[in-house]
Amino acid sequence: MIREIEQLIASGTLDQFDRYFAGTLQRVAPTATPRALVLAALARKAVANGHVCLDLKRLISGTSCPSPQSSPPPSSLAELIAELQKSPLVSHDGTLAPLVLEESRLYLQRYWRYEEELVQEIRTRAAHPVPVRDDLLASCLSQLFTNTELDGQQREACAGIFHERLGLITGGPGTGKTTLVAKYLALLLLYAKASGEPLPRILLLAPTGKAAARLTESLQKKTGESSLPQKLVAALPTQATTIHRALGYRAEHPTTFRHNRENPLSCEVVVVDEASMIDVALMAKLFAAVEPTARLVLLGDKDQLASVEAGSILGDICGAVLDNGAGSEKNPLARCVIRLTESFRFSPHKGIGALASAIHAGKAEEVVSLCQQGSAEVSLLPPLVQGDPSHPLAEIILAGYRPFLEAADPHAALALFEQFRLLCAHRLGPMGVSSLNRYAEKVLARHWLIEPNTPWYKGRPVLIQANSYPLRLFNGETGILWPREDGEGLKAFFFSENREGVRSYSLRQLPAHETAFAMTIHKSQGSEFDRIALVLPGEDSALLTRELLYTGISRARRQVALVGRPQEIEAAVGRRVERASGLGEKLTA
Repeated sequence: MIREIEQLIASGTLDQFDRYFAGTLQRVAPTATPRALVLAALARKAVANGHVCLDLKRLISGTSCPSPQSSPPPSSLAELIAELQKSPLVSHDGTLAPLVLEESRLYLQRYWRYEEELVQEIRTRAAHPVPVRDDLLASCLSQLFTNTELDGQQREACAGIFHERLGLITGGPGTGKTTLVAKYLALLLLYAKASGEPLPRILLLAPTGKAAARLTESLQKKTGESSLPQKLVAALPTQATTIHRALGYRAEHPTTFRHNRENPLSCEVVVVDEASMIDVALMAKLFAAVEPTARLVLLGDKDQLASVEAGSILGDICGAVLDNGAGSEKNPLARCVIRLTESFRFSPHKGIGALASAIHAGKAEEVVSLCQQGSAEVSLLPPLVQGDPSHPLAEIILAGYRPFLEAADPHAALALFEQFRLLCAHRLGPMGVSSLNRYAEKVLARHWLIEPNTPWYKGRPVLIQANSYPLRLFNGETGILWPREDGEGLKAFFFSENREGVRSYSLRQLPAHETAFAMTIHKSQGSEFDRIALVLPGEDSALLTRELLYTGISRARRQVALVGRPQEIEAAVGRRVERASGLGEKLTA
């Protein structure tokens, strides 16, 4: 195998798998140059790191392009592109090949296809608005909205996306995204009734079971507050499900779904929450499965962490409009994007609201100052050293978890467990999930709130790590171990789908899971807690970025305690996630 591949594996730039990946490509195309094989392996690794493609411009400007000594590195980007254009590994004039070269972006064939399909779907939907009777729409809007300033903003946004087959609603925590969606759904029903049309079939989706449960809970609360006629309230959908489940996940064919372009979803409206968590592959399959004439509405916070898999789709689509200032005359997509900026949960001048704004703006000194000043909402604690039992974090853990551990029944315990959470950037390491779970267990056992020295105890919170469709347990769901009604041992309890009851499982039934006193910020997406303690890694970590910090602190409704050093916070605010893709550029072309 090529020496450079081995060197890059040894340095950690590539994985062991890349040895076999490059070897397979070499067998498929024996005339491929060593440099082209290295770039193919780097393109695969880029996808594994969350990029849709390998950005050759960044690669060549950052370090010299890996190449064998017998073939010096290219003196320019143009020379590198010229070599790839001649390679049998790269598609030419539509021919099928492992790689696709587009300007200075090198794609794996499959990911290029996902991006292309998504671009075409977005353009088509944006270019064909829904025919609407404006007089009838105005009448329906008057029934839903008053003349307050808040209602005026929501009314304008609601009317805007009502005309579109594609709507994107982005905004930070507490900016009214769910309120707007509830009004939008009500408007759909009112308009259909007023025009004598059948009520639309509406599907509510989210990328994870946890996010679906939260959307369900939020919409049930909003519809309970609605002043609509009871008949229409009863017709409003309130039960969300996961995208995988709605599309028809098939274990025997995990990369394809039952619903697709040939067998679309049977509905006229699809609303998807937490859209920032959706990767390019799943988003392309979702768009394909929604009828071209149906309405598709995506909502989320474009400034949060992107998906774990490849792509930052919500950010790319919104950025194509909001960051490029494209007007609706030039780009019909501009009509489809609604940005909510006013938070009704937090003050923009203090506490969590001010902290979130400063992080988003990249104002590192201001972020540190807000943390160090301390307030009822935000505080900065010193680093945790070697599981120190006297650290202030121990008292926070005790106060945060005592209520659920002393609950009378599993349903009450599940509700109380959602009040507080320990968050961290890493899974492993001294400040990772595993270490912090052990620390929390020691703190709680010391006060006899849990049983020490056993992995199975009353109150142990568990986080599901793998989907189990037969059991209706999904990756990201949290439950607790609690005594059985007959007192004979423990069972695992989870909220029922409407959260009014619980589901219980024997411990043997549980899919892969882990203790969940602490969880990564990635896993916390789609969740909200009254209070959080966010433990920083204790070292300079490439994982600790502005987006990670913003996502972490925005999980809290009332209080945030950061544990770590000011230097870590400054470094995080200054480190941005930049995922390579061509989506935004193509949408503004």
